[in-house]
Amino acid sequence: MAHTLVGGLAGVAWLVLPWMTINNVVPVPAAAAAARDETSATDLVLPVAVVVVVVALAGYGYVRRTRRARTRTTPGGAVAVAGPAAGPLSEDDERARAALVEADDCVRTSREELGFAEAQCGADAVEPFALAVRDAASELSAAFRMRQQYDEGVPADETSRRHALAGIVGRCREAGRRLDVEALAFDLLRTPLQGGLDEALEPAEARFRDLTARTAAAETTLAAATDRHGHTATAAVTGHLEQAKDRLVFATVNFNQARQRADLADREGATRHLRAAEGATAQAEIFVSCIERLSTDLTTAAELIPAALTEAEAEVAAAEGVRARGGGGQGVGAWEVGAQGGSGQEVGAWEVGAQGGGGQEVGAQEVGALGAGGQDADGQGAGRQEAGAQDAGRQEAGAQRAGALGAGAQESDAQDADEQESGAQDTDAQKSGTQDADGQVAHGQESGAQDADQQEAGAQRAGVLGAGPRGAGAQDAGALDAAAQDAGGALTSGELHSLTAHAGLVLAAVREEVARGPYDPLGALRRITEAVAPVTAGRAGALPVGALLAARSAVALADGFVEAHRGALGSTARTRLAEAERLLAAEPPDPLTADALARQALALAEQDVRMYGNPIAGAAEHASGAAGAVIGGILLGGGPDGGPPASFGGPQTRARRGKPQV
Repeated sequence: MAHTLVGGLAGVAWLVLPWMTINNVVPVPAAAAAARDETSATDLVLPVAVVVVVVALAGYGYVRRTRRARTRTTPGGAVAVAGPAAGPLSEDDERARAALVEADDCVRTSREELGFAEAQCGADAVEPFALAVRDAASELSAAFRMRQQYDEGVPADETSRRHALAGIVGRCREAGRRLDVEALAFDLLRTPLQGGLDEALEPAEARFRDLTARTAAAETTLAAATDRHGHTATAAVTGHLEQAKDRLVFATVNFNQARQRADLADREGATRHLRAAEGATAQAEIFVSCIERLSTDLTTAAELIPAALTEAEAEVAAAEGVRARGGGGQGVGAWEVGAQGGSGQEVGAWEVGAQGGGGQEVGAQEVGALGAGGQDADGQGAGRQEAGAQDAGRQEAGAQRAGALGAGAQESDAQDADEQESGAQDTDAQKSGTQDADGQVAHGQESGAQDADQQEAGAQRAGVLGAGPRGAGAQDAGALDAAAQDAGGALTSGELHSLTAHAGLVLAAVREEVARGPYDPLGALRRITEAVAPVTAGRAGALPVGALLAARSAVALADGFVEAHRGALGSTARTRLAEAERLLAAEPPDPLTADALARQALALAEQDVRMYGNPIAGAAEHASGAAGAVIGGILLGGGPDGGPPASFGGPQTRARRGKPQV
């Protein structure tokens, strides 16, 4: 640039120089004057050429600098067309996880304090704030749904996944903003400008006294449930009673301090301690409610077990009858088996409709306990089953029971001379990929229960049990696509037999467990419904009721644990719980998958709490319950006393009741 400037000045000087000397009056000879006039035009050629060259060089330099600035990738460029390079996807992932945790804490805390405000001011007064909580919860639910799909690998490409994470963060921010907007008005509602805190303290203290009595009763309830059903049945609420008492101790301390602050006219201090006491009271009530609900659910499940076993055994017998008579592939729906064979048949809860030329009605058959040994000459395990008596006309087969088999083979009581003996099937071949006797592979299904620690949303849904009947072929079994299900979801004879044999073994084991006692009724009910789900053809009855009971109990336990330990939990347990709640509230519900996700959420939450440890070091704080209050999210941490209490509002306002700065 300097060279260009110097060259330009030189050219200008060269042009101006002749005019600078034009007025010099120096006498010259006439001949010399004539010669100078003749060469004046020639003298201008060189300066003009220099100016042209300088202008060209300047233009070239400008164009080159502009082009280099536009394409520069190093820091410090004056002009950059491309935006800043995106960071690693893991950073966006961590931001999304943190946003979910923060938004979930805000919604749960706001809903919790809203209950105390309603007891103080009435339902009509808190309706605008209840609407804000519902709006925030709706945004959060959508964010959790997006996160669940993200964890399942949807969408697949990196750009779309980055956009999905940005969408999660955006919805969480909107949920927090909705609560932040109402925080000031909510404070004015709870603590009027005129008057004291008695109208807020009295209902909270009354709730505390009632809860103290319930806690003592819950101790007796838990002991009775453990004696009746065993420690395994009540393992999910182990430690709940002790944690409830810890929260009550913390509430007692803060109620006393709130009274003292109110007497000293310290409104801010009284409000802060009142909020902490309310949070502790609410969480103690959660622990007690979980104990009470589990005891009730165990009793209900124990009463339902006999009917569920009988219905499940009838379903297994009916499905095996269809297999024995249908020959080829047949579609077993979630509730019905559609038209099969030449004349079409429908398998109900208790009977098989008209089959073949004449049709038969199969009574309630129960499958006995199959032994583990007994292989035939072909090396196939689990004994041999032979088809029941058939006639060319219409027969009614009485209630047949295949007795308990040891290592030998199984035969039916009545057999027609024309009946062919069915090939031995290997009952150990339960998982997908197992080949039946005809060499066919069972596609994409694993019979029985999916373990809670391995199943996430998008895992196999085997025979979803709903609240009512579904159409023929309405089956969600493993990886079968919807089109195949609507068409009948054909299962081969070998696949169907493998599933029914497994279900028979599970039912026999449950019967033995019930007879031996004590046992976990909810666990037994869960095993029954999961084992029979892939082959069930029953309509509304004990099986769908049992599936819903087990799922609702699991979701309630997981939600209570997350609520009372939210200060120590990450986003994964919350996401699984949100998906379980969504599936359970869907129409029709998916209780089996919801149950598995809820149990997985509980296991993940317990793991997070174990890894979190004790947030406050010190015997005094631990004895006062402050450590448990931090783990429960009652106190937000950040100080030796546990920090400020969490209050109604979003991320910008929930910590507003901290101690004033000195």
